[in-house]
Amino acid sequence: MTGNLCPPPSDVPASDDGEHPLALRPPPALSGLSHWKLVHADAAHWFDKAEIERGRAYNRPIGRLNRVRQALGFAVVVALVVGEVARRLLDALDLSGWVLELLVVIALVELTTLTYGPWFSAYRALVYDRRWGQSTQTGRGVVLDEVKGSVLNLALLAVLLVPLYAVIRVTELWWLFGWLLFSGFTVLLGLLYPVLIAPIFNTFEPLGDVVLRDRLLTLARRLGLDVSEILVADASKRSVAGNAYVAGLGKTRRVVLFDTILDWPHDAVEQVVAHELGHWHHRHLRRKLPVLIGFQLVTFVATWAVLRWEALLDLVGVEGLGDPASLPLLLAVFPLSVLLTTLVASWLSRADERQADLFALGTLEDPDAFSDLFRRIAERNKADVDPSLWTRVNAAHPPVAERLAMADRWDNARRAEHAGL
Repeated sequence: MTGNLCPPPSDVPASDDGEHPLALRPPPALSGLSHWKLVHADAAHWFDKAEIERGRAYNRPIGRLNRVRQALGFAVVVALVVGEVARRLLDALDLSGWVLELLVVIALVELTTLTYGPWFSAYRALVYDRRWGQSTQTGRGVVLDEVKGSVLNLALLAVLLVPLYAVIRVTELWWLFGWLLFSGFTVLLGLLYPVLIAPIFNTFEPLGDVVLRDRLLTLARRLGLDVSEILVADASKRSVAGNAYVAGLGKTRRVVLFDTILDWPHDAVEQVVAHELGHWHHRHLRRKLPVLIGFQLVTFVATWAVLRWEALLDLVGVEGLGDPASLPLLLAVFPLSVLLTTLVASWLSRADERQADLFALGTLEDPDAFSDLFRRIAERNKADVDPSLWTRVNAAHPPVAERLAMADRWDNARRAEHAGL
């Protein structure tokens, strides 16, 4: 995810506008360093055996749990498809109007998700993460999050799927109009996320540490980035994990710190913000949006091609895709198409993270504080510092060892260039 040091609870798009034309620029990139180049690093060089084993012991069961959850979710959707559950339900209710029928099927899909999803969330928050000392979540908090998430999901699905089915019912070019709809929604979400969605799950307040606040705003002004306030999210009500992000577009853009990192030294927090401002400075969202929209086009074309197969429509007992009872089939096929673009999107995201890291190094010129930050993140978040190859290529962020190796290479290159002068 662009705009955060490590994966946050939700994928937050980074803001990237508002740069002042007279801003001081960070030093140019040092020779031999590029955000497009993978920095090979042996985790054993940077972490001892106990740290490596701890990361594996904590993260790999979570990975297996997530795969089980995904497989179960897919199995449930397939069961809805094969059992013609939506068609049978609509026939039994004998509703008037396709919009009402579609809303009923959306509710059906969400209710089936609630039969298994919350149990995984509750187990991780109240059992697994608590066992590892990572969770501060309460049973009441888990229930509230699930209720809020379900209501929000129902609303978003209705907003997207009603107009999508409207065009499906009138034109074979529904994939084109559906793509335009989803692309517009992606941009709108980037604008509204900080002010409408994030506050549903967290409370945001201005940073109370006046010394740190002035230091961070001074950094932003020095770089010519229009940051009027640093906000703090009450993330500690769920977890001890540390993170930060830049989100929003235009007037909604903001820098957000998790309150779990406020006990860190100011140098470390400044490194966090310098990294996030790097996303802003390099306009990562502006560059990423066209790519994301292009991926969505591929997804819609692939979904359209698969759903032209009439045997699949017969499987759910519908004569055409415009029948609201086809929704479970659409939801089963759509994610499979997303797999076509996931690896490329992850690769681009890792490149953006490296560029933001290099920006922080070039701006603050303190590789020791940079390395201290990522060691703190690895310790606090119990990061898997030696991930498997499959995890690496799917991850939106480079492994911590790679980031430490890059900081070391940056420092050596800087010393070499200074010596050459």
